[in-house]
Amino acid sequence: MKTLQARLSEDVLYNPHSAFFRTEPGYFFLNELVTDPTIPAKFKEKFEARRRIRDLHVAPFLGIDEAFVSTCGADLMRDWVSFVGAAEKCNAIHYYSSRKETRGALIVWTFSVVRRGSEVLSYRTGRYRNDRDTFMDRRTIGFPGVLSYYDFTLFSEGDYGAKENSLNAIKWDLDISAVAMHGGSLPDPKPIASVRVHQDDKRDVLVIVMDWHCPAWFEPTTRRLSLNDPRWLDLKKHNDIDDFEPWTRATLDIFCEGSGAL
Repeated sequence: MKTLQARLSEDVLYNPHSAFFRTEPGYFFLNELVTDPTIPAKFKEKFEARRRIRDLHVAPFLGIDEAFVSTCGADLMRDWVSFVGAAEKCNAIHYYSSRKETRGALIVWTFSVVRRGSEVLSYRTGRYRNDRDTFMDRRTIGFPGVLSYYDFTLFSEGDYGAKENSLNAIKWDLDISAVAMHGGSLPDPKPIASVRVHQDDKRDVLVIVMDWHCPAWFEPTTRRLSLNDPRWLDLKKHNDIDDFEPWTRATLDIFCEGSGAL
């Protein structure tokens, strides 16, 4: 049986005349009350559902020339800021308005690993990630997001908005709301390394593996949208590599190399 939250989410998505709109993950407001002057404006601010738009390649999105990536050594690939700095000097980093323009380039994604001590959060991929349908029902340990021009802010510190993109993907996919945070802040994800990932019948992508240590109060539940079979895994004990999708396999290789050792 679907939860009320899931039903409201579907109504907002598919019904152009919905009586509701989303104000933040898991919270909704009635359209008819928007003009009510007795209700504070902060409760009326509309939020688009990030999990719906993230996989549609919000243009302009970032891409890096394949020829440049092929010349980069392991040390440079482990340092994302230095990597994009080198790409800039070689004029190998660009923003694209459509996927048709990206021939010869790798689209850049963040892939955020959520940690709790020595464990990582895993789940089984569902249908909502249209760009990764070949990974259906495979276990993953990351939350992906296409790196967009709009992620790059004055606070990006040379990472092209990787931290902002990663944290947004985590907050939306895990349904972490401002209410749940009790007015507090969340720690920033940190880039561990970047890696080129082969996707079988799809084009290769460039993945930035982001490391995020979750707050002590956070615990995922099956009620959270888009999460199937969430569970904490100790990667030192989970050895069924065939159960993981390609992005997770590439991330595990990075952990094994020691750059993000658990």
